[in-house]
Amino acid sequence: MSARVLRLDSNEGPPPPRALLAELAALEPELLRRYSDSSVLEAALADRIGVTPERVVVTAGADEALDRICRAYAGPDRSVLLPVPTFDMFERFAALAGAPIVRVTWSQNGFPVDDVLGRLDARTGVVVVVTPNNPTGAVASRQDVRRIAAGARNAVVLVDHVYVEYADEDLTPALLDLENVIVVRTMSKAWGLAGCRVGYALGSPGVIAAVRSAGAPYPVAAPSLALALAQLRAGEATLRDHVTRVREERAALRDLLVSRGADARASQANFVLADFAESAAFVRDGLRARGVLVRDFPGRAGLETSLRITLPGDPADFARLTAALESVLGQEAPAL
Repeated sequence: MSARVLRLDSNEGPPPPRALLAELAALEPELLRRYSDSSVLEAALADRIGVTPERVVVTAGADEALDRICRAYAGPDRSVLLPVPTFDMFERFAALAGAPIVRVTWSQNGFPVDDVLGRLDARTGVVVVVTPNNPTGAVASRQDVRRIAAGARNAVVLVDHVYVEYADEDLTPALLDLENVIVVRTMSKAWGLAGCRVGYALGSPGVIAAVRSAGAPYPVAAPSLALALAQLRAGEATLRDHVTRVREERAALRDLLVSRGADARASQANFVLADFAESAAFVRDGLRARGVLVRDFPGRAGLETSLRITLPGDPADFARLTAALESVLGQEAPAL
């Protein structure tokens, strides 16, 4: 195995500039002594998106926002309506809230908006829309979400938008007028700060107040807040360059996989999901032997023979990935 493992299994974004570390050295020790205050970052996020700060809550990564929303709006008598396959943590968050899960199949034919509307009832507490979806990379449209919001008057529509920077359209502006929609975003992906655990949610003041009250008062460490604020203020150009690079890699990787017989799905995230049929384990192990880690889904219905490959967003790393794939797929293996 190569001395440096190329981790393409967790969908992290680009490495932030080393200059960002200077922000830590410049922090006043008082920042470490006092409980953290997320209000400055919340105000900056609100200003960037064009809403008032009372419509933003910062959380310990997007995961904590999703967990809070399920705790606030779902429970034993309030179900979570979940198009699947999707982000697997929703199964856990629903379980922690004691909420039943109503699953709707999300096939490759588009977001199942009519099926979702058909499963709404008086007990629906949260309707989940992950767009771009993890692990498929598929998207829902603004019309899909608005139709669901209109039909789910007694529920909250949770739009998990953590990969939005890589997508063709940011749905956030088109949804902010809807009282029962909450949009969850993150600094962990395209902004490159997964280790800082900074996520945030946007919604109506009432929904945000409920989500804020569903968690601890100081969820994010002060140094993480400071780094996120610095990245937000200075990292826009880097983010744009990274997204452009990932989109180019995404198209090239999908073309390569399709040309070799894999069923690689169209994606609007920073990864590509491909079905390798009986060759999936062979491809996974072959890449690992070459120092490239990708995500597999043992036990996940419908995904057992699929691999999710994160786009590295770096020319040298992408060349290494494609060379490894060419080498593995060029060997004798079960037919795709």
